[in-house]
Amino acid sequence: MEQFNLGPAAEEVGVTASADTEGMVFNLNEVEEQPSSFEVLPKGTYNAIVEEFEFTTSQSSGSPMIKCVYSIIDGEYADRKIFDYYVLTGEGAKYALPRLKQLITRVVPEEDSASFNPVKFAESGVIINRQCRITLGIQTQKKGEYKGEKRNNVREILAANSIETSFLG
Repeated sequence: MEQFNLGPAAEEVGVTASADTEGMVFNLNEVEEQPSSFEVLPKGTYNAIVEEFEFTTSQSSGSPMIKCVYSIIDGEYADRKIFDYYVLTGEGAKYALPRLKQLITRVVPEEDSASFNPVKFAESGVIINRQCRITLGIQTQKKGEYKGEKRNNVREILAANSIETSFLG
C-alpha cells in the first residue's frame, strides 16, 4: 500500500495516510486549531509596510482594482496582514481613488500623481516594503459570504515618519 507524506505537523500527532483514503483516520483531539486569519485588530494606528501591491480585477464586478496587503511590523500584532482593495472604476472609484491618492502621496511622495498609471506603478514594485502608518477601523460586512462578520478596514494611511494621529486613535 502506498504511503503519503503528510508533513511534520501530521507526524507530530502520529498521523499517517495510505493510498486507501477512505481508510484515513485522524485523532483531531491532538490537533490545535489555528486562529482565524481574520481576527479583528483593535481600532488604532499601526506601523506597517506595504507587502503586496497588485493591479488585478474585482471578482464580484470584474472592475480593475488594486489589491494592497500591509504587514504590521511591531507590537503584539507584528506580522499580521491587513488587506485593502481600491476599485478604480464605477461606483467604487469615488471612495477608492481618494484613499489611493492618500496612499501614493504619503508613502511614495516622489510619484507623479498628475499622470498616475496604476498598472505601471504596480509592476514597478516601487511601493513594496515601504513603511507607513495605517489607521484601522472595524466594520461589519454587509453582503457576500462574510456577511455579518466584523473586519478591519483601513481608514487612513499616514507617512511612516508622521507624528500625526488620526481622530480614530
